[in-house]
Amino acid sequence: MRATRKRLCSALLAAYLLFSLYAAYSVFLRPRRPPASRGGPRQPQRLAREHSSLGNEEWNPWEGDEKNEQIASQQRYETNLQMLKNMKSQQEQTDLKVQIWGKAAIGLYLWQHILEGLLEPADVPAQWREGTIKGGKTHFSFITGPAVVPGYFSVEAENVVLVLNGREEAKITYATQWLNYAQTLIQTRQLRHVAIVLLGSEQCNNEWIHPYLRRHGGFVELLFVVYDCTWVNEEDIFQWPLGVATWQPQETNESFRIYQDALLQSDLTLCPVGVNTECYRIYEACSYGSVPVVEDVMTPGKCGNSSIYHSAPLQLLKTMGAPFIFIKNWEELPAVLEKEKNMSLQEKIQRRKKLIEWYRHFKAQMRDKFINILENSFLPNDKGG
Repeated sequence: MRATRKRLCSALLAAYLLFSLYAAYSVFLRPRRPPASRGGPRQPQRLAREHSSLGNEEWNPWEGDEKNEQIASQQRYETNLQMLKNMKSQQEQTDLKVQIWGKAAIGLYLWQHILEGLLEPADVPAQWREGTIKGGKTHFSFITGPAVVPGYFSVEAENVVLVLNGREEAKITYATQWLNYAQTLIQTRQLRHVAIVLLGSEQCNNEWIHPYLRRHGGFVELLFVVYDCTWVNEEDIFQWPLGVATWQPQETNESFRIYQDALLQSDLTLCPVGVNTECYRIYEACSYGSVPVVEDVMTPGKCGNSSIYHSAPLQLLKTMGAPFIFIKNWEELPAVLEKEKNMSLQEKIQRRKKLIEWYRHFKAQMRDKFINILENSFLPNDKGG
């Protein structure tokens, strides 16, 4: 019985060994069947092997598409950036660059009050002051001060507005030095266009500038002149306001404050004629809402004759609808004051507001007119200059 059991165990062990050998042969030694030409897809097997070869890196089946999209996105960005640069370049080419040389006090009125530009440094007595601003299509730069002398500063634009004082002989001599300097720059092609803002003679004796005007064979294309000049034609010669006074050497902060307070507290400011009817006090009164009472009388000289120019004197201000009180004789003043007594406080407040708003509008109109004249004359697309 024991022998039979022993033989049975031996047979089972032999069968197990044979099965194990067969299994090992099938897995490790038996030749593999070649793949069928139209069998199932093998792509997953290849991807699996590629995945195993990546080790610990995460496999992304869309990685190629993402890289292509990144490249395309970068190309679109660079294209758009170049388009913006081209647009900016074209815009700059169509814009006008004008440098203003402020060699008369009225230049500060032009820059700070009309164009509303700032200056650095803010210190008025500084030897050199400058600023930049953009208006319309025009990029303005402004320089002023005693250190601004011919040939000793950088000419930064082909178009120049030169602000000059021609009130008296000494000023005219200095002004002609600047005009001759500008003429040299025109001849050497460093400048293309020149306009003049001129504080003219109070008797309108401005013939000295005739040879420099283009209409008389010179190089100055535009002239903006202060006082009622009979040359004004609204084509190349234009009326310009005198504006407010600038800081005087004898002026102090205290004296200036007293003057400001007087204007603020006055409903009316009397403006008698001097050498010319137009005076700084008119514009200073407007700045604070005090109504100018203007002596509407022509002064001696060559300025606009009221018998011919019916709106003279002060043609510019009258044309712009200045809400002033005009009198022909100071004997009319008592009647003006009597009328003032009968006005209510509210009426005076509204009148002050109206004057301040008119003056703001006046300066804005002068600004737009000045810029438009320069652009229409200086821009190549407009007149082929």
